[in-house]
Amino acid sequence: MKKLSVLIIASLLICACQRMNLGPKGEGEYVIGKAEVPYNAKDLSGMKKEAFKLAKQDALKNAVDVFLSSNSNMEYPKNIQEEILAKPDNYIRKAYIKHGEQRGDEYILEARVMVLVSNLATKIKNLQDSSYVKKTNIFIATRELEKDEVSLNQFCKQGIYKAFKNQPYTLIDGGNLSQNNIENNTSIVDKAKKEGTRFAIIADASANTIESASQLSTTFKPVRAKTTIVAISTNNYKLIEQTSQSASGLDADEKMAYQKALTNACFEAASELIEPINGAINSAKTFKFIIKEVNTIQRLEKLQSILKELKEVEDFVLVKYVNSTATFDIQANVSTSEEFSAMIIRKYYNNFTILSTTPDAVEMVFI
Repeated sequence: MKKLSVLIIASLLICACQRMNLGPKGEGEYVIGKAEVPYNAKDLSGMKKEAFKLAKQDALKNAVDVFLSSNSNMEYPKNIQEEILAKPDNYIRKAYIKHGEQRGDEYILEARVMVLVSNLATKIKNLQDSSYVKKTNIFIATRELEKDEVSLNQFCKQGIYKAFKNQPYTLIDGGNLSQNNIENNTSIVDKAKKEGTRFAIIADASANTIESASQLSTTFKPVRAKTTIVAISTNNYKLIEQTSQSASGLDADEKMAYQKALTNACFEAASELIEPINGAINSAKTFKFIIKEVNTIQRLEKLQSILKELKEVEDFVLVKYVNSTATFDIQANVSTSEEFSAMIIRKYYNNFTILSTTPDAVEMVFI
């Protein structure tokens, strides 16, 4: 009877580990990878071996994608994913074939791969602590008029880019706007939000030749430009700042005169946005968000999607992932950590249970 009890307990432990998908000492978690290769009846063994290898790479890539999106404002070098995938043995403990079958001219294989997420999390964390710059993504869209006609020269945008070039911003070109976009900018902010940017910069600029001055000289073409620029948070559609500026341009080449006027006006106006934008970035409360029983890479990805959906969250960074417990540094527009926990439970009560709250931390269980 005692031996039977021991066997039952052991079976329950094995089932629990399989359900939680935990690896050795919580270092690894199972991820599903898939692959398709040409069906080769003459070399079934080689075909399956190649499909298995590609499925393992696919599983690792899926995990890498999740971890590389764990910092909402981190700009990683493009070769980081390739660097990790080039050394799969550093991040894969073991794998086995879950299913394989022929479909027409293809062989489809699905593998269950134990990815060493602790190693992967350490790799990403080291990148965050290195010289790679954490940047704020900003969406920039302009409407530019020259002689009351729509211009595609983007001289105003050049001025904005010049104003922001020494700031830790990643600038996303939002294209050219119409009059409707200027009168109602909600659709532009919607687009900026979908692009994953934190702020939308919307500029309305116009320039015209100064006729009275041009009559006095035939050598130079004087131009006067004016612009109004707004900065809007894509999280809550709140107006951060609005600025207006005017500037003149003078050149023998009329196009150059327009460029100088529009670029200078937008440079001056955009320069006035830097302090309010940086103030908005740094105004959010910072605290730790600790979530236990995440258990799988898929659930970690879902967790990050929840954080992205919360308009109060300005920024989040996954700083640790061990034993299926994720620790994020959160910046959110809330007064206290208790307010944040209440907001989470109110909106996602089916996903979380609160364990504790302190002034600097919120600890929850992911259901």
